[in-house]
Amino acid sequence: MKLSLIFCCYNVSKYLDGIYKWLCEQPYQNIEVIFVEDCATDDTKERLFSLVHDPRMKIIENPRNLGLSESRNIGLRHATGDYVGFPDPDDQFDTNWLLEIADISRNNSINVIITGMREDYETNDKLEFSKDIISKFSGGITRNNIFDALVDLEQSFLLGYMNNKFYNREFLIENKFSCKSLALKEDFEFNINVFSKVDSLYILNKPYYFYKKRTNGNTLTSKFVPEYFDIHMDTLLQFKSLLEVYQSNLSKQSEILLVNRFVRYFLSSIERNTSKSAGLTFNDQKEWIESIFSNSKYNYFLERLDLITGKIKIIECIFSARFSWLLVILGNIIKYLKANLPILFAKLK
Repeated sequence: MKLSLIFCCYNVSKYLDGIYKWLCEQPYQNIEVIFVEDCATDDTKERLFSLVHDPRMKIIENPRNLGLSESRNIGLRHATGDYVGFPDPDDQFDTNWLLEIADISRNNSINVIITGMREDYETNDKLEFSKDIISKFSGGITRNNIFDALVDLEQSFLLGYMNNKFYNREFLIENKFSCKSLALKEDFEFNINVFSKVDSLYILNKPYYFYKKRTNGNTLTSKFVPEYFDIHMDTLLQFKSLLEVYQSNLSKQSEILLVNRFVRYFLSSIERNTSKSAGLTFNDQKEWIESIFSNSKYNYFLERLDLITGKIKIIECIFSARFSWLLVILGNIIKYLKANLPILFAKLK
């Protein structure tokens, strides 16, 4: 059983020695490794050519910077393995990961294998804290109980990523799946399409994928993307439609998940709108919030705000009363926590 690993490489020079060492030390040997070099502005290309001499590995050079999605598509077109994965070169992985993936794929007819994750929060390359992200489900999942598994996987933030999954390559080819270039949520959009067609999946419920969240010591903030909310809402509505493929009448648990995701994305957008790069005045921010409240597209979520749970339950009244000015203030508080207390913010989140 051959496993193909596609690493899309853009400005990741400092991590290549570590990933190459991990690959060479793998107990499972039947692998194919494809490094897609996407015209990095650092010495990623030079580092790759100085490192990669293993006959199981190859380097593909893009003619120009094509971005993550197209680089993945190129890697997939060159892959020959039975299963293909898209791990990120700046993350890390358990030594047994590929060995167990191979055992699962050898003994089961599975469309997608999903692995648990460990989030590592680092400041200036020093590990501050880690948390495991695993599912309530484990083992093989058939089409009859995929609905409950999908709800749980999204609840635990394991569904959207591509990097913690291995896909049956023939399944991807037969269904003509490819990655679409988006400003955000490229992984989620791909997986929504994939999971609408799966007949079976397998959950390796161990935190074998180490997802690195790095800060420089004073920020967890992200670049302002004007279409942030629209993209997140499009994928959330796609996820709702995906659930309805498997169960037309959504369960209470799935509705709670959808509403809480809506509020999370709404809050995150409010916080991002407070940044200088957004160029929005206090009144502009208020008007944007009010435009969301008045948009019938979001009625499904706004009519179910009583389903808010967890840590954000305490602000249900602010959303229900539609206090836009108070939400702008809350956005500024969140921005302050992210900028000045990033690790505390990550723990609270």
